[in-house]
Amino acid sequence: MDFDPMDVPRNRFLVAGKAWQAIRAHDADPKTFGLRLPEEEGMFGEWFVAHDMRIDLAALNKVETLLWDTWGAGAGGDRKMTDATRELYDQVSLVVCDDVPFDAARKLFAENEELRTPKTVLSLAPFNGPSEVTLR
Repeated sequence: MDFDPMDVPRNRFLVAGKAWQAIRAHDADPKTFGLRLPEEEGMFGEWFVAHDMRIDLAALNKVETLLWDTWGAGAGGDRKMTDATRELYDQVSLVVCDDVPFDAARKLFAENEELRTPKTVLSLAPFNGPSEVTLR
């Protein structure tokens, strides 16, 4: 690498919101986003990017979750996205990208039950298997 991995230049990393926008504009293939696991079918595609946006939105609202925690719209890794779910994440992508409008991020998170973090989330950690986790 020609950069410090602890200080990734902005032009060398695509945040989930920008990835979603590229997918929706047909400028990027959804299959190029995610994780390829050696013994499983992998985790990639639109639902993976939506999951990352949901985690980013939670973090912007001071709710820290783990990479494997999932909840709400498009959750659970079923890899199915409806048009309504895509439209919801179109809205999310606008507030979890470069210049974050914090008031809009707070409002979207607070007013949408499908995005807001519940008391209990589903953890899909590969080392423990699926389990419910209660957040503090």
